[in-house]
Amino acid sequence: MQKKLTNVAWLPKSGRPVAVTIVNDVADKLRVVSEELDQLPPEIKRYAFPSAGTFNCRAVKDTGNRSMHAWGAAIDLNTEFADYWLWNKNSGYRNRIPFDIVEIFERHRFIWGGKWGHFDTMHFEYRPELID
Repeated sequence: MQKKLTNVAWLPKSGRPVAVTIVNDVADKLRVVSEELDQLPPEIKRYAFPSAGTFNCRAVKDTGNRSMHAWGAAIDLNTEFADYWLWNKNSGYRNRIPFDIVEIFERHRFIWGGKWGHFDTMHFEYRPELID
């Protein structure tokens, strides 16, 4: 898998690379997302930086299924503003990620974990087959 990874500058003005797959043009798609996010005002962009991770060979919590992170096709945003169903079990759904960020990802065929029943608002993954 690691032979198919490449680095993409995450929010190029901020200068930190993230490792993602070149398979299915994920790296190219994420590069465009990153460049568009970098044009947002600082008060919105801060929700996306720093990245909380991309490639990580692991399973989805509580399922045993491979995470899209294990394929290098997912990114987590700044955990300071993240809401996750396991962290919020007793308080229900919560989201602090601006929809300006969600819209950019979705326009480039990433799906957002904030729309899942088991929500994960910091999580985006490239899954065009679920959108088409």
